[in-house]
Amino acid sequence: MTGPQTTSGVPESVTGPGLRTVVEGLQHPEGVCWSSAEQVLYAGGEGGQLYRFGLGGGTFETVCTVPGGSMLGLALDGVGAAYVCDVGNCCIQKIEPDGRIRQYGAAIGYPNYPVFDGDGRLWVSDSGDWGRATGGIVRIDPDGATERVLGGLHFANGLALQGDWLYVVESTWPRIVRIPLSGGEPEPVVVLDRVVPDGIAFDAEGGLWIGCWQPNRVYRLAPDGVLDVVVDDWSGVYAPTPTNLAFCGPELDVLALASLGTLVVTACDPGVRGAPLYLPVGLD
Repeated sequence: MTGPQTTSGVPESVTGPGLRTVVEGLQHPEGVCWSSAEQVLYAGGEGGQLYRFGLGGGTFETVCTVPGGSMLGLALDGVGAAYVCDVGNCCIQKIEPDGRIRQYGAAIGYPNYPVFDGDGRLWVSDSGDWGRATGGIVRIDPDGATERVLGGLHFANGLALQGDWLYVVESTWPRIVRIPLSGGEPEPVVVLDRVVPDGIAFDAEGGLWIGCWQPNRVYRLAPDGVLDVVVDDWSGVYAPTPTNLAFCGPELDVLALASLGTLVVTACDPGVRGAPLYLPVGLD
């Protein structure tokens, strides 16, 4: 017996508004992102797959499979190409809408998560070694020029942009820091306790959502610094191992949760809309 349940079948003791499974059968999807143009979600698989599927659930399509690949975070540009962190081949793979694949920028040791800024530059976390301060940030300019702009991070992971700042997850500290896009040292945003943060995303009100690989939890850090638990799944069944996060849906009012530890992508209703992402065009 699991005790009282909601009408959706989720136990009342599991916190999370509207928790549900979107799709099943993916190969350990760590990354997820939303295409407003197509009204679909994209996710990566640890066998080099790029998946595409609707928010309403059901079947999924495998756009392509990259030989030797293992896909983590991903981002889209303004013409529908996906830029995927391929840790198997130590690079960013640019995958066109028709499935054509090519490397974007130079090699990266442990590419984990990408995000575009308003100038079309792609910022990528290079995680480094677990338990050591060998992670960093790599920037790929629109012409493909690649530069490591920061080091000394404790397993650099999820990224998000707000204004002129890049927010970075340090999974093994564990904490979130931010750095100026113009360059500079990281400054702490929030320090967490006994969790493993992974993915982050901003909502339209300036709240920062933090997915935690363990213990199956999602936080919201309000602009005033208040940290609330929004999703807390003690069972590991209804929101398992949440990694990357993506606001999705026609109104960006659904929060999709990737799950590296399982075969599913789940979602919840966060009660707030997501901040739109940059979708650059004219890249190399």
